[in-house]
Amino acid sequence: MINIQEKIEEFKKFYLMDERPWVLTFSGGKDSSTVLHLALSAYKQLHEDNKAFKPIYIVTSDTRVEMPIIEDYVNKTLSKIQNWIDKNKYDIHIKLITPKVEDTFWSKIIGRGYPSPTQNFRWCTDRMKIRPTTAYIENIAEKHGSIIMMLGVRSAESTNRAESIKKREVNHFGVTLNDQIKNAYTYSPIKDWSNEDVWNFISTFKSDWSNNEEMMSLYDKGSSEADCNIAIHPDNQSCGKTRFGCWVCTVVKTDKSLEGMIQNTDQKNLQKLSDLRSKLIEYREMDRGKREKRRRDGIEGNGPYTIEARKEFLIDLLNAEKELETRLIDDEEIIAIQKYWNEDGDVDNTAIKIAKNFGKLLHVKIEDSNKSKEFQAIYQIEKYRDNIGNRRGVVKDIIKRVKAISSKGEKFD
Repeated sequence: MINIQEKIEEFKKFYLMDERPWVLTFSGGKDSSTVLHLALSAYKQLHEDNKAFKPIYIVTSDTRVEMPIIEDYVNKTLSKIQNWIDKNKYDIHIKLITPKVEDTFWSKIIGRGYPSPTQNFRWCTDRMKIRPTTAYIENIAEKHGSIIMMLGVRSAESTNRAESIKKREVNHFGVTLNDQIKNAYTYSPIKDWSNEDVWNFISTFKSDWSNNEEMMSLYDKGSSEADCNIAIHPDNQSCGKTRFGCWVCTVVKTDKSLEGMIQNTDQKNLQKLSDLRSKLIEYREMDRGKREKRRRDGIEGNGPYTIEARKEFLIDLLNAEKELETRLIDDEEIIAIQKYWNEDGDVDNTAIKIAKNFGKLLHVKIEDSNKSKEFQAIYQIEKYRDNIGNRRGVVKDIIKRVKAISSKGEKFD
């Protein structure tokens, strides 16, 4: 049985050891929540004794495709922690990290036509999580000269994780040099805790901002035993194996937590998310005819999703967003998607028109595309063919496009 006050005293001693601020990576899952609770409990006691002298940073990554019910829980938890910080005027700072709009899941999938991630083409974690989080933490390290990153990783999670933790230890404190961020060190304070230790702590000790009941309920409903606490290192394969990660994750064959939520809660409309996820996987297979036969570099092979497939994805996504009454895609992502579609030959601002049908982007004016449509049709098709490196069929595509425009009774200037 873990002696909690002794553990907090360990945190306090570690805090007073040097001037390097702490950076806590928080996902909302059980392990990162445990580390956060212990660290902030230690800080609170030090503050009461007028010994708290350096800041703490809480960093949370939001890929924008987290399961809605989990995203809502994390946001509410962060809000409660922020209220606690403000009330006590603590030198603690919360940062919610999101990817750049051009690197979001939907900008890549629906906009560029990227196939959904696989074990062999796992493009998502780096762009959506590691890069933006690393950039922010690098700024903190540069500002303070050096930092300590507190991670909720445990040897009991897996054999690979145990070996990784063992290899990285460099001194008797268990502090390790981070190989991704300059002047950053990592500390895994619960690395030797078992699952039972973590759950005993969570169910017994209440924080100043939560009694943990909602988190325990989410784990129960999702029938899950692993949270998605990515910890900067690319070799940490947490996101592909966790149950509380991105609902669009197609690296895993079955999303057990999403299935659990559908079965064990009254949110049956989550089935919409499961259906779209299945379509992303289904359309990835070349025999479905939903992908180009050439890559964008011109080489024959599995190319991007076709424009028609991407239109289906956008409509399905907006339908799901409407039914769930929650945000699944941002307006800026749809605008980015339209820019990508323009490059691939869409001269009709189709993405924006689809969005307007669902009550989004109502403030965005659709440019008059009737002017010089013949020229636009030829130019965009040529540009599209250049992008995928395949000039075969250009003339046929031009004729087909021009005939379609002419059939609408439109005149060219």
